Amino acid sequence: MNKRAFIRKGMLASATLGVGPSSLFSFEGARSFSSPIPLVDTHLHLWDLSEMDYPWLKGKGLPLERNYSLADYRKATKGFPVSKMVFVECGRSPDQYLKEVDWVQQLSGKTSGIAGMVAYFPLEKGEAGQGAMEEMAQRSVVRGIRRSLMHGNIGFYQGVGLMKTFDWVCELNVGPGQLPQVLALVKKFPQQVFMLNHMANPDIRNQDWNTWEKALRPFASQDQVYCKVSGILTRTSGVWELPDIQPYFDTLLEIFGPERIVYGGDWPVVLQAETLHRWMTTFYSLAQALSEEEKNKIFHSNAELVYRI
Repeated sequence: MNKRAFIRKGMLASATLGVGPSSLFSFEGARSFSSPIPLVDTHLHLWDLSEMDYPWLKGKGLPLERNYSLADYRKATKGFPVSKMVFVECGRSPDQYLKEVDWVQQLSGKTSGIAGMVAYFPLEKGEAGQGAMEEMAQRSVVRGIRRSLMHGNIGFYQGVGLMKTFDWVCELNVGPGQLPQVLALVKKFPQQVFMLNHMANPDIRNQDWNTWEKALRPFASQDQVYCKVSGILTRTSGVWELPDIQPYFDTLLEIFGPERIVYGGDWPVVLQAETLHRWMTTFYSLAQALSEEEKNKIFHSNAELVYRI
């Protein structure tokens, strides 16, 4: 698709949904969003700066450099039908990864809504790390591992190869330039489930849709690869309208289908761009034209299947 078709597609989507800048702002002012469909948030962060060290947060300032609790999240999602959450590792010091798992294990349960966790683990340890991986697997909350892509690292590949033993999801936070390397990894482990975080981070700020779409297109045939609709607002310039991002969502539908897409809030990181309330209402707007069956898949059933929650 060329740039003209891309822009036209966004305009058509906006016209079809009847959504423009003013209606988006009216969403922001709403107290709640009425929906009978449960919503699973597959990308929740929480942290307590007194519990663990978060090197990436130091000097970051507000809104991120402060504690974020489950109560804060519940307040931010009040009025939305969030039924379950998946906690995603928060970049604490690498040596504290098991401490983070234990902390989340204590938070998890039916009352809290935290149904699973994607933890950090040094996959580059390879086969030598199997014992430590088995120790982490004793924490029932763990459903996956997120680690930076280490292309060509033998230990990393060995570590990924061990994950299927525990039925864990391999999560990757990568950009379009890394997708060819991810594709090679995926093809090497056809039985392993992979999850691309944040829609593979398209460069919406510079409107570089073509690079992202071209790199993502080969994953259409890789049935074990899923993608999160999350983090997209932090990729914009800060000034955006729904037609600016609708084509990215539509492209995900074309490539992955409604069977391989899940929702993620990316809270509180999303606060660098917008309130969680506005992101959630935007997500509903993006998905408004879908059938009820498709919404059920993207809103909750895909996540429940992938993360076994």
